[in-house]
Amino acid sequence: MLNSTVLYMLGWAITCLTALMAVTCLVSIGLGEWPQAGVFLISTGLSGFVSGCLIAGFRGRSERLSRWHVSIFMVIVWVSLPILAALPMYALGGFSRPDLALFEAVSGLTTTGATVIDDLSAVPATVVFWRALLQWFGGALTLLTAVLVLAPFGVLSTPINITIPGYERDDFAKSIFATARHLLPTYSLLTLLCMIALWFTGIDGFDALCLSLSTISTGGFMPRAGNISDYGSAYCEAVLVVFMLAGGTSILAHRAMFLRVHGSHKDNQESWYLGWKVLLVAVVLSCVFIFAQPAANDLDLVRAGVFRAASLITTTGYDNADGTMVGVPFAIVLALCSIGGASFSTSGGLKVFRVFSMASQAHRELKRLIHPRGITQAMSAGKPFDVQIMKTIWSMFFVFLIAVGVVSVVLGAEGVAVEQAVIAAVSSLSNTGAALEMTELDGIETSAGLYGQLSTFPLLVLSGAMILGRIEFVVVLSMGLALVARR
Repeated sequence: MLNSTVLYMLGWAITCLTALMAVTCLVSIGLGEWPQAGVFLISTGLSGFVSGCLIAGFRGRSERLSRWHVSIFMVIVWVSLPILAALPMYALGGFSRPDLALFEAVSGLTTTGATVIDDLSAVPATVVFWRALLQWFGGALTLLTAVLVLAPFGVLSTPINITIPGYERDDFAKSIFATARHLLPTYSLLTLLCMIALWFTGIDGFDALCLSLSTISTGGFMPRAGNISDYGSAYCEAVLVVFMLAGGTSILAHRAMFLRVHGSHKDNQESWYLGWKVLLVAVVLSCVFIFAQPAANDLDLVRAGVFRAASLITTTGYDNADGTMVGVPFAIVLALCSIGGASFSTSGGLKVFRVFSMASQAHRELKRLIHPRGITQAMSAGKPFDVQIMKTIWSMFFVFLIAVGVVSVVLGAEGVAVEQAVIAAVSSLSNTGAALEMTELDGIETSAGLYGQLSTFPLLVLSGAMILGRIEFVVVLSMGLALVARR
């Protein structure tokens, strides 16, 4: 099942996490949190030892990677990295159980943003920074996974013309470094621009840094207790809306825009779909809020509608409720979380392209009912879909529904109410963190109030659901079928 190349590349993936631990150690020293710095120094040494053994042990033993090996590598990376990332958080004593620390680490790396921390003000600033940095790193892993694994294997169900120098479909190891070298500068530049813009709105440097790391990755971890409205800045919310949309749209289109080459947002139909979707949902939510609160300021309600629309559509999960705001309707939260953002972005969900593809085919089938002898085609961006693409899309949707049902049943067996169980399942599988807070369901003030009370098995199921949402359902299904066939 494993070969030396898979283990060698796993060593380099752990090396990247080790480097981030070292950065966090330095930040901890700068903040004057010496005990936390010691914990991260030990974690850096432990993680570095593991990565060093893998790299040294399998260097020069290159083996050809099949599609099965690449899928195995992707799964191992998404499972092993959260375990190592959870070690320093648990060692610092902020979590009463190891599974709670693991859940937090998985939520960070998958850019979900769900948390078991009920009082963030009691958490050391080092841990706050580490959570945000995990989300940023998880966003980078998501981009690399999409470009290197999902798109070439046809899982994203969207046409792609990869014009990255050094990218070779037949040389996976070489393509990893080439793709990282050409995509991560764009990703880092967007993060830097977000941090500077937030700093100019009056947000202090540490909060601006943590918010920028969580926003570009569409993760949604807050650097302080409360929500975005506590900053009391409409300019801050406007900046976050812009960069949430930047994180929710294609990184390949961003790169093309910066380089001024073909393939930017002007040529990307999915970016236009996402923009119109945000506009439509913002209008709907604004009308809902104005109708439910006629005595409130209409401009504030429109601002809340725009912010929540962008947050849910990009699966970031930020909320700007000020304590008097009504919740987003249950059905709207489910729909928006399920659809998600664009392909080749850090957002979760089924992706806009797939949903519009299904809608296009449904329209085609309705036309065939009216004109059974007519010749019609399902189209998107002016191109017809082939049968294989539509099979993949509908398989993805079908497996997503089954996964939502399974996770909901597991949570229901734990005593969670039906609405809460469904929202938690959808938000985990679509990597949307704060969906529970936005719906304001009875008995739920924060998502930590639900997740922190769950036993180990439901937490592990939710953690698996978050990872499943990141590595795509069709990949896991095909791996399972291939494993059964081998036996």
